[in-house]
Amino acid sequence: MMYYLFLLAAVVLMALQFSVNKFYQTHNGSGIMTSLLYTTLSGFATGAIFFGINGFTLQVTPFSFVCAIGIAALCLGYSLLGFRLFSMGNFAVYTMFLMLGGMLLPFLYGLFFLGDAQVLSPLSLGCRIVGVLLLIISMVFPILDKKENEESHSKKTRILFVVLCLLVFFMNGFVSILSKIHQIETYFPTVDNNSFVFLTNTINGMFSGFALFLLTLFKKGGPKLAPAFKPWMLIAAVLVYALCNGISYLLQLLAAASTMPASVQYPMMTGGSVVLTALAGYLFFHEKQSKKALVGTVLAFAATFLFLF
Repeated sequence: MMYYLFLLAAVVLMALQFSVNKFYQTHNGSGIMTSLLYTTLSGFATGAIFFGINGFTLQVTPFSFVCAIGIAALCLGYSLLGFRLFSMGNFAVYTMFLMLGGMLLPFLYGLFFLGDAQVLSPLSLGCRIVGVLLLIISMVFPILDKKENEESHSKKTRILFVVLCLLVFFMNGFVSILSKIHQIETYFPTVDNNSFVFLTNTINGMFSGFALFLLTLFKKGGPKLAPAFKPWMLIAAVLVYALCNGISYLLQLLAAASTMPASVQYPMMTGGSVVLTALAGYLFFHEKQSKKALVGTVLAFAATFLFLF
């Protein structure tokens, strides 16, 4: 029961961190340099927080370091794509693809490579297969809805929107798989959870900072804040994001290290995140989902219950 409460808290914090990202994009734009500024600061801030939580000590092993590099690169990729997608439509759609990728790919990994299928009854396996099909169908509705792409209704832009959503889907899927691999590894030495959160976020900040440095040299100028977006707003957004992101990820790692099957953990995260993010979009940004997008959200949420049988 304790690990299920961990997941519930992680879902709430995840919805809040996505809301902070949307707030930043809305008030400071979605350009590559302003996005890199945000990911650089938030990566280092999250790392610093967990370095303090860990008593200013750090563990590093080769296996954990390699996993952290992979996760950091993927997280940076879908974060930057997310800022672009926020400017193109409803941010609940981004969350749906992000979370469905983070669920479906590790579910299949757990099913075929971790032996989850061996402990499932025929009824449970059948329900989860139906759930997978429903989740795949749920992704089609936002893609078909032209209202979700507010920037343009042109064919070229809609194709770009779909491609970016699919990239986010696969990136977060592999993040979840790498996280699970790290948590269950028994042959190679691994670090504690706090150190791993520090490593992934600090490396993310380093990647972002290096890319920002190169762009600054190329463009002969650094990122600039929007006139109405004050420095204190940037600091506040970074700190809130760092706390929500770091604690949420830590809770997910604790659940992944438990005996809870991957085929149960990630569907629960997905269903809760899809619903809470859509609710946050409505409450904080007055985003109303169209009928097609709402059908997709309801299907995604309902399908997750099939994984609990």
